[in-house]
Amino acid sequence: MIRIGIVGSDSSHAISFSKLCNREEEPGHLRGAKVLYLFGFDEARNREVAEEGAIPEIVSDPKEMLGKVDAVMVVFRHGDLHAKYALPFIRAGIPTFVDKPFSIKPSDARRMIAAAEKARTPITSYSTLRFATKTVRFIRSLEEIAPVTAGVSAGPADRESEYGGIFFYGVHAVELMLATFGTDVKSLRAVEQGKKVLAAVKYGDGKLVALELLGDAKPGFHLVAYGQGARAHEVDTSTCYREGMKAFLKMVRTGEPPIPYDEMLLSVEVLQAVERSLRTGREVRVGG
Repeated sequence: MIRIGIVGSDSSHAISFSKLCNREEEPGHLRGAKVLYLFGFDEARNREVAEEGAIPEIVSDPKEMLGKVDAVMVVFRHGDLHAKYALPFIRAGIPTFVDKPFSIKPSDARRMIAAAEKARTPITSYSTLRFATKTVRFIRSLEEIAPVTAGVSAGPADRESEYGGIFFYGVHAVELMLATFGTDVKSLRAVEQGKKVLAAVKYGDGKLVALELLGDAKPGFHLVAYGQGARAHEVDTSTCYREGMKAFLKMVRTGEPPIPYDEMLLSVEVLQAVERSLRTGREVRVGG
C-alpha cells in the first residue's frame, strides 16, 4: 500500500486525487494507494477536503508527514509555493508530484530538479490533460498525417489570476502543445488583445504553432495539427485525473518519472518567454 500525503488543500485537485484512492465507490477507483494526510492553510477548507476525500488526518505542519508517507503530492494552486513545500520531501528522498504549474520561476524548477537528482528520488509535474485517454489517442493518430508542420494549442488563461497570472491556467495549453508537437521550442513572439494572448511558437524543425491563451473566452482546450492533412481535437477531461494519478503511482512504484525533467522545466520557460515577449514587444528565445 502506497501511503500518500497531500500538501495544499485550496485546489480541487486535492479532492479529486484523494477520492480516486480513498473512496471505493468513486468511478475509476485506484487500488493500492491511500491518501492518509493533508496539510493546508485554511482550517475550514481542510475539513471539507478531508471529508470529501476520506483523508483520516489533517496535520498542522507538512513535516509531520515525514517518515509516515511513501509519496507526497504538492497541489497548491499558486505555483510560487511549490518549491518551498516540495523541497523538504524531495531532499528526504520521497517521490513527489508537484501540481501544475511546476513553478512560476525557472530557478525554482531547477532547484527542485537538482534536489531530486542529488537525492536520487523521482519527482514529476504535469497537467493531467496530457494523459486524457482521447488526447493520447489523438496525438498517436498524427502519425497518419506526418510530418506535422504547424498547429494550434488553445485554452483558457488569465494574466491577472491571483494564483500566478498566466502560469496558473496557461500551463495546460503549453503542456498540450509540448506533448503534441514536441519539445524543440526555440523562440516565440506574443501579442495581446484585451484578455487574449497569442504566441507564435517557432520550433527547431520548422514547425510553427499558435499558442492561444484566452482570458475572455471559454473554449475548453483544443488542438489542431496540420501536416499531410489536418486533425482537430477537443480535450475530453473526464479521464484526466485518473490517468494522471495512475502515471504518478507508476512513478512511485518504478522510480521512473513519466515526464523528462527538461520538459517539466520547459513548460515554465515557455510561459516566462510569453511574458517577456509581451513586455518587450519582441520575439524572444525560450530558455537558455
